[in-house]
Amino acid sequence: SLQVEDSMMDVYDFVYEEVRRNSSSFRRHELTAIHEAFLCCGKHSPFGDTTNVEHKTCPPGQVHDEGQDCLREIQDFLKKHMDFVFSLLGIAIGFTVYGMILTSFLWFSIQFSSNLYRKGKYILR
Repeated sequence: SLQVEDSMMDVYDFVYEEVRRNSSSFRRHELTAIHEAFLCCGKHSPFGDTTNVEHKTCPPGQVHDEGQDCLREIQDFLKKHMDFVFSLLGIAIGFTVYGMILTSFLWFSIQFSSNLYRKGKYILR
């Protein structure tokens, strides 16, 4: 989960810095889509003023000063959804083990049932 979180934050930082440096329309649309998906606007940067990028890419009605830092919002979103993914994974593993146990019982019953049909081969002494 930490690798997924770091990757998502790296992607956001990369796109944000590309828009800040280059202001290409493709990256600006990507950044706007990220802001709309996570309902956040920009990031707090200690290296300089970032309001120019935020005015171009933030959805209307989003104010940066409300504490909607995208890095924090992405981190919270992933933590919330990774718990859900881990619970689904646990349930899936449980069903898989249960199915394997049932399959092994079926296989053993098929193997041992072939010896039950020995009609007429009983010897009395």
